[in-house]
Amino acid sequence: MRKKISIIIPVLNESGDINNTIEHLNGLITSTNVPAEIIVVDGDPQGKTIAVLRDKNTITTTSKTGRASQMNKGAALATGKIFLFLHADTR
Repeated sequence: MRKKISIIIPVLNESGDINNTIEHLNGLITSTNVPAEIIVVDGDPQGKTIAVLRDKNTITTTSKTGRASQMNKGAALATGKIFLFLHADTR
């Protein structure tokens, strides 16, 4: 049995890059058939990053600004056995 992966992406002002990253990740998840979830944690509750996400299967939330706070918030929401932390512009 494959273990579920929680992909956690802390973001701040990443509305220009995040959709491409999510689309790329969803393609990898689909092609490899690996159980996974994508969690995007925005450090700016007033920002546009989460608003531009088109993927309805992505978990989105906000937290205090700061990579550590965002990573911790994402980890708290994660249901996978493996955590993978990525930058918003990862390809």
